[in-house]
Amino acid sequence: METSIVVDASRDLGEIDSGIYGHFIENMARCIYGGLLKNEKPGHARGPWSLREGLVKAVGEINPPVIRWPGGLYADGYYWREGIGPVQDRPLRRNRYWSRYGPLTRVLDSNAFGSDEYMSLVEEVGSEPYVNVNFGTGSAMEAARWVEYMNGPRDTVEGRRRAENGREKPWGVRTWGIGNETYGLWALGHSRPHEYGQRYLEFRGAMEEVDEGLTYVAVGADHYLSKGWNREMLSVAGDRVDLLSVHIYLPGMERIAGVCYSRIRRGSSGVYRAIVASPLEIERRLLEAEEDINGVMGPDSGIGVALDEWNLWWNPVQLLVPRWTLRDALFVCGVFHALHRLSRFVKMANIAQLVNVLGVLSASGDRFYRSSVYYPFLMYCRLAGPERVTTECRCDEFSAPRLGGIPSIADVPVLDCSATLSGDGKTLTLFVINRHMSEGVEAGVSLKGFGAGSTVEVHCLNGPAPDSYNWYDKDEEVSITSSMPETGEVLPKYTFPAHSVTALVFTT
Repeated sequence: METSIVVDASRDLGEIDSGIYGHFIENMARCIYGGLLKNEKPGHARGPWSLREGLVKAVGEINPPVIRWPGGLYADGYYWREGIGPVQDRPLRRNRYWSRYGPLTRVLDSNAFGSDEYMSLVEEVGSEPYVNVNFGTGSAMEAARWVEYMNGPRDTVEGRRRAENGREKPWGVRTWGIGNETYGLWALGHSRPHEYGQRYLEFRGAMEEVDEGLTYVAVGADHYLSKGWNREMLSVAGDRVDLLSVHIYLPGMERIAGVCYSRIRRGSSGVYRAIVASPLEIERRLLEAEEDINGVMGPDSGIGVALDEWNLWWNPVQLLVPRWTLRDALFVCGVFHALHRLSRFVKMANIAQLVNVLGVLSASGDRFYRSSVYYPFLMYCRLAGPERVTTECRCDEFSAPRLGGIPSIADVPVLDCSATLSGDGKTLTLFVINRHMSEGVEAGVSLKGFGAGSTVEVHCLNGPAPDSYNWYDKDEEVSITSSMPETGEVLPKYTFPAHSVTALVFTT
């Protein structure tokens, strides 16, 4: 088969919400304390703690559109008032959720990183906030008071409290999550879907009395964990849901035995093929969530999906020392392409998590580094446009074996393509993932509906081998290289290197 890619810039498929490139931080293990924050007095739980300025600068470089906080499962045991006021006066507490799993997942909570510190971080890196209230052990009134602290004017009770803490103007948080994985027995505040729906309405009603026009995220469930949750919950609260939360981790930490078995039986090539193909499984599961929404509320309900926790995860060690490889970076780019294709209803996604815990960045002591999965965010946040346009790709296919919670997948295209257009229509970016483990793929590239004689830049995310990874002493083993060849060198044919992601940026 002759491999070809055709991009038709005149066929606009709709807007891609930049929120799909979002992030997530939670007081779990060393994500915040010992990751985002450095302890200036090691061994003392109270710190003092300070932001790692170099790491924060690296966060700003990927232009994070949204950062979710404080959880996650931690949020349903978090009392926001304990995290405001003078840091030295804040209580030292046991982590109400993660302490149950022992010291490695963070037993103590100094509350040094609270609402104001979070909002200052969000402002510094140019992101939007997304706050989860305490649904599990808190109350609707407590949630309403938090909205007042964040968004209320100076003459309210919580507005005065915020001003006393040094912030006269409202912070202006527009997106609020109510609950987290409430369908799970492991969650604080676990309940049945109809019970959750009723209580969700109570929380939303109290919060709306403080500030109108906010966006609310309700707990949804991946069918893998709870097949009937979405429809039953939506039948109770669907008219008042803006976004439905879905969490997907592959192959699944609970499937570690199956992953180990597959690695022994199928070797590194089988694991590689399963991981780089697995975004197709995420796409399939998200389509199930859309079917649930449409089945209960109809196709014009306007309810979107927030994939507000997602990542690879199959080993508890990844919570402490994730060692992401180039293969995993290709997975992240594949998720972005899936979210591009589902842009009609997926409005936000937040990789879990930003630092150390399954981290995009990793930090220890005085050092940090950009992991392999940092670079997909650097590439797509900078180069992807807001409009998705048509691509057609003819290429070879392969089959991927089962790996833990990832089923076997047949007919996986070797090349995965997505094309975007800038708001002014002058820049067209074609992203191409070459999933082949060892061979470059030459493809004919044809543009329709885009200005002739355009200039082109080539940006390639790659490394020496699929198992290449970044570390403290080699933090650019996997990285992005850029060049500006003549247009004729790219069209009509271009060879996409093995195990790579290439962005061809055409500008008129």
